[in-house]
Amino acid sequence: MAAGEDIAMSGLKSLSGQSCDTWKEGMERNQSQVDVLQEKVNEIKASIQGSEEDSKKELEVLWRRVKTTATLLTYLKSKARIMAIPHLAHTSCGIKKLDGVGVVDKDGVPLSDWSRNVDLSSFDEEDAESWIGISRHQGLLDEQDAVYLGEILNSVQMVTDVMEALVKRVLLAESDTALEEEKVS
Repeated sequence: MAAGEDIAMSGLKSLSGQSCDTWKEGMERNQSQVDVLQEKVNEIKASIQGSEEDSKKELEVLWRRVKTTATLLTYLKSKARIMAIPHLAHTSCGIKKLDGVGVVDKDGVPLSDWSRNVDLSSFDEEDAESWIGISRHQGLLDEQDAVYLGEILNSVQMVTDVMEALVKRVLLAESDTALEEEKVS
């Protein structure tokens, strides 16, 4: 019986040695799978963090655009209020009365030479371009911001030019009305 027990013991030892080896191999395989999964988790975390940073940058750009647009709309609102008051509108447009010449605009063109049409090409884009260039140089604007800001500045300038042209047209109409009244009397 002792020999039978020795055989059984050696069989158990052999079996336990094999299961221990199998168990170790299984653990190593599982550990390598865990390592691969851990790498994937780290990649995903890095991707999410990068996305959050990109989202923050985009949000900052959009917020800066909203603030810029709000500021320019406030400017247009105050400009429109000024244009509603005749003497302030004249001052804002650079219109003044010169002795011997009469009413002239900011460029010194007399009332009689003013155009009745609204000239939308009078905006000097170099001013906007130089401002945009300065802001870009200081790192305040990226390429998309510069394009956006340029478009907004052009639009604001166009609206301002139209308001000034309308003030001039009112002055021309008042002048024509005064001449016609003189002819009638």
